Amino acid sequence: MGEHGAIARRFVEEILDTGDWSSADEVLTDDVVMHHPSSPEPIRGREAVQEFLGQFRSGMPDLHIAVEDVAEGGDAVAVRWTAHGTHSADMFGIPPTGNEIDIHGISFFRFDGDRIAEDWVEENTFGVLQQLGVVPMPA
Repeated sequence: MGEHGAIARRFVEEILDTGDWSSADEVLTDDVVMHHPSSPEPIRGREAVQEFLGQFRSGMPDLHIAVEDVAEGGDAVAVRWTAHGTHSADMFGIPPTGNEIDIHGISFFRFDGDRIAEDWVEENTFGVLQQLGVVPMPA
């Protein structure tokens, strides 16, 4: 794995999985932009990205995120990941359900030098909404 792949893995495993953002300035540019299916607009800036992603952890304090695959080329890295947690607190205005939530997705990172400058996230958002009870499960 190259340097960019290692940095992307570090973002997922050391920051997102643990909720410890103390090294985020080493991994993300100050003006990083995240495109996330749960947000109608891009999330701009490291602090805004931290605040937005922190809502997942606050709603699922036992959240665990694991890297499944990493592919890289040039200034781009794709990371396939899985996440699991229990919805035990308010999350994006959804009251706690106690439901176990499984999320799987791919993050496509664009680098500026040795830090992530942009992140496009694709995940099973519809399935997550079903697991939260916001959208009914099929009969």
